[in-house]
Order: sequence, then structure tokens, then C-alpha cells
Amino acid sequence: MNEVIVDGSRLRIRYADGSETSLSKLWLRDNCRCTSCRIVATGEHRYFVGDHATLPDATHAEIADGALSVSWTDGHTTMFTQDDLESITKTSQRRHQTPQLWADEFDPPRLSWSAVTTDHQSRLEFFEAFMVHGAVIVTGTPTQSGECIRFLEHLELPIRDTPFDRLHDVFFRADGYNVAHTDEPLPPHNDFASYQWPPSGQILHFLINEVQGGDSILVDGFKAVARLAQQDPGAVEVLASIPVAFREHSDTAESWARAPLIRQDSHGTVTGLRFSNQLMQPLPPDQPLLDEWYQAYHGLARIIADPKNQVRFRSEPGDMQVLHAHRMLHARHGFDGTSGNRHLQDTYFEYDDLAARAALDAGDL
Repeated sequence: MNEVIVDGSRLRIRYADGSETSLSKLWLRDNCRCTSCRIVATGEHRYFVGDHATLPDATHAEIADGALSVSWTDGHTTMFTQDDLESITKTSQRRHQTPQLWADEFDPPRLSWSAVTTDHQSRLEFFEAFMVHGAVIVTGTPTQSGECIRFLEHLELPIRDTPFDRLHDVFFRADGYNVAHTDEPLPPHNDFASYQWPPSGQILHFLINEVQGGDSILVDGFKAVARLAQQDPGAVEVLASIPVAFREHSDTAESWARAPLIRQDSHGTVTGLRFSNQLMQPLPPDQPLLDEWYQAYHGLARIIADPKNQVRFRSEPGDMQVLHAHRMLHARHGFDGTSGNRHLQDTYFEYDDLAARAALDAGDL
């Protein structure tokens, strides 16, 4: 850093090679790294802009010994080295892995249970594949009950409990509380659309699969929304703005939530899809955009139901589907419940916990 120039609400820093960086004064004050403004042991903010009646402004700025020195109207002086500015900028730009929409005829990546649980590099590969593709098939998993929970414990990921079951057994039974326990086809859906914040990670672990039929189906929900946006951009906005109620219940548990099917961030990027035809409740009959909603819903549903947008495969004993549950829709074909036994277990976790563990394991903080 050679020179600093005050330019309205910003400071322009010039370097010896002639390049410039323009930085907000307020950003610089808020990110002062001195011990008065930040708790060194934890890296947390101590400085709080709300303690001051007016926003701070710079009274003086200069380059001293290669570092930026800024004096403020609140009486504080901040020093930034080039390393400080680069470190703060890196922190401000930290992101999760960017999801990649599935190409046509995409096959989810497959990694062996033994590799993921014993080899550090395979574990990192698993984390990255999950965040990028939304689904990983872990093969060769032991077929003992509760292995999906032990897998999460091995990865140091907490379980997302629900009142329905911590470890949910899915097999053909007459007293099941939803369609998963029948031998009927199960349409594409993500679980617990009936929660304000449904679990964002899910594991489906196959212990036994002897039946005729019952092949697994996965749909990339983000890709489905992207295709709808190509066909009818207005439909995405309708589905992202009109809340819909969902309910799931049993003799001992109840869940109900109302939220739009599509969740977007401030840039319009899709960050979540809530889709469960079997749990969806009636929309209010006086909803003014009811017909427009049904048109949009039909468009999305047709994309999801199209076999060209579905990946189909037979799940073998020891296969675990590890799914980003706010993105992936899972389903199955119907099967002959008299042709053998079929038993899988599922449990839930949170995407944020996996992303954090991936960053810790990779040392990428």
C-alpha cells in the first residue's frame, strides 16, 4: 500500500504497481481487528455499531509503514496491514460449495462405506460430492440396524431428531402411518414438508431388499425448478410467493407448516424445494391467485414426474442414499409385498453441520 485517498464514503488504496482497491469506510470500521473491537480468543465482534447515535466517519487516513491507519469520529484508530485486508476479504467471501444441476442421464456418485469411514481423502470427497450433487450412494454399508446413525456419529454429525422416530424403520406393514409403509408407488417428495424447517439432510439405508419391483427414484429438485424457469419464469415466482400447508401425523406425533414450495435467496437463486403431494393440505379457497398457483404447480409436477428427469436404480442391501433433503426428491416404484422382505431405515441430519465438518476436515477456514 502506497497511498490512500478519501473518496466520499470510501477509501481508495493505491499500490506500487498502480492498481487500486476501493473500500467502504463503514466496512473498515466494522471490521477493525484490534482487541478493543474484537474478542481475540473467539474471533467474535465486540464493536457494535448500535452503541453509537450516528454512524462513524473517517477523520483522517494515511499509509504508515505499509499499513492503512484510519482515525474515526468515535475517537478510535484502526490499523490494517495488507494481510489483515486479505484475511477479512477471504472471510467475507466464504461460501458453501456451489450446487451443480444434474446432467441428463446423471448417475449419483458412489463411494464405499469402508473408504469414507477410514480414509481422510475419501471422506472429503464424500462431503464435496454431497454438497455439489446433492446425493451420494454409499455402498457396502453393514446391514445391522442403526448403521445410518452410527455413520453420522463416525462423521461427527449430530442427528436431527423428530417425534416420529429417531431411526425410522420402513417396511411393508398394515398399520403404517403413511404410504411409505405400503407396497404402493411412492411419488417424488422430500420428507417433513410439514415442518417450518424440514431436515436438510437424510439417509436411506437398505438392510433387506428381496421384493420384485420397488426400484429407487431420485429427482434433482433444483434442476426441476430451473427447467420450470425456462418454460415459465412467472410460475417460479408464483410457487415462491404463495404459502401452502403440509401436515404429517401419527397416533403420537403431529406436524404442520405453511410455506411456499420454492425458497429463494435475495438474488433469486433457489435454495430449497418443499414438495410432497401426499402431505399437501387444501389451499384457502379465497386465495386470489389460486388458478395461477395450480397452473404453476402442474408445470413443476409434470417436470418432476417425467421419467427423463428421474434417476432410477435398484437399491441393494448395504446401499445408503445420503441426500440433501431440501434439494433431492426421493421416490420408489410399487412392489409386490408378498414377494419377499424389504426393510430400510432412515434418519436425518442438517446440511449446515455437514458443510461445517467438511470445512474443518479440509482446514479451509
